[in-house]
Amino acid sequence: MEKNNLIKTIVTVVVLIAILFLYWKFDYSKNSKTIAQLKAENDKLNTQVNEARKVAASYAEYSKRLKILENQLKIANKMLPDSQLLEDALDTLTVYANKNNVKVMNIKPLSVSVTNDYANLNHEITLNATYSSLGQFLTDMGNQKRITKVNSIAIKPLKTSDENLNTIQVVLTMSTYYKGPGAQTKTEEGKNVKKKK
Repeated sequence: MEKNNLIKTIVTVVVLIAILFLYWKFDYSKNSKTIAQLKAENDKLNTQVNEARKVAASYAEYSKRLKILENQLKIANKMLPDSQLLEDALDTLTVYANKNNVKVMNIKPLSVSVTNDYANLNHEITLNATYSSLGQFLTDMGNQKRITKVNSIAIKPLKTSDENLNTIQVVLTMSTYYKGPGAQTKTEEGKNVKKKK
């Protein structure tokens, strides 16, 4: 009887070992590959989620920056006329010259530079002035609503003072900007175009 119990126990242990071996061989090892793949996919998804969280966290900051840029664009659009309106630019220049006792001696158009979004007219302007009146004139030109840029400036003393006691002659190159598509501007280059109302 004891011999039979011992045989039964041994057979049971062998069968259990065989079942565990077969489970490990066919089920666990197959599933371990799937588990490893799922872990790798889970790690990848966790990385993507963390990146998405960073983007979501910075969305408010990007939104504020975008609003600031939109406001700056609105201001810039107000500063760019819809067409060349060279007469307006020259009128403004004359008003500021008279205000600051600066004598405009010559205005020479140089070129038109064109991009897709805006264009600029470049001119060479010769002035007679004093240092202080020149400073006030350039300040007024820089503070006007229309975008105007002084590209270069050359100053030399006048040999004789004129009737307004101007002591220097100034040659400056200046650009005035306006908006509009480049293709249209190229066809109208050199013209003074006023927008029809």
